[in-house]
Amino acid sequence: MLLLRAAGLLLVLAIGVCAGLGLLTRQPHFFRWAWSLCRYGLVLLVVVLIVFVLERALVPLV
Repeated sequence: MLLLRAAGLLLVLAIGVCAGLGLLTRQPHFFRWAWSLCRYGLVLLVVVLIVFVLERALVPLV
């Protein structure tokens, strides 16, 4: 759980840095990086939530 929180924090920081650099330099590739990180982060979040739900649902069966 600690690793997931650290990864989430690093992801949020990376998105913020990319967006901030995009605003400062007006170079579009920083915005593309931030958007890509956001999409991959959302996909990872959905996968982790599905694993948690499956764990909750399957543990009583064992």
